[in-house]
Amino acid sequence: MKRILIFIAGFIFLVSVSAQETDVKSSKKNEIGINAGATTGLGLSYRRWFGKVGFQLTGLPIKTDKATIISLGLTALYSFYDAHYVRVYGFLGNHYFVDKESETNQIWDNGSFNGTQKTTYDHSSYNIGIGPGFAFGKVVRFNFMVGYGFYDVLDKFKMYPTGEIGLYYNF
Repeated sequence: MKRILIFIAGFIFLVSVSAQETDVKSSKKNEIGINAGATTGLGLSYRRWFGKVGFQLTGLPIKTDKATIISLGLTALYSFYDAHYVRVYGFLGNHYFVDKESETNQIWDNGSFNGTQKTTYDHSSYNIGIGPGFAFGKVVRFNFMVGYGFYDVLDKFKMYPTGEIGLYYNF
């Protein structure tokens, strides 16, 4: 009788322990890290997965007395294959980039001071990219995206291949 009770208690314990296991893929839907890409953005990055569909938000604001640099990227993601250590997905990246710089130079004529001249550089661009992406790792994931990019879409339209990289903590 004791053996039967021990067997039943052990069986119940094993069933309850196995029921408490969580699937790593379904519990870790958020990723935070850094990203560098011409069509997905440059700087700190956050990803959120909703099943097979996800999005990535990347941004980097820099402001000094002489320069302003703003990078803002929003990327749509679609997962084709997701395992514990590898994810294969597609991306559609959108990146808005602003670069403004100013410099004050002194003007000299034959050794005498003739005043100052302010030089400004102002450039902004909107880039779009599409292609496959690959993520490697379980908790810390290295992401590599390749594809085709459309650069400076609103001004001087250019097309050529793109490569994007990122390093994310998966939680």
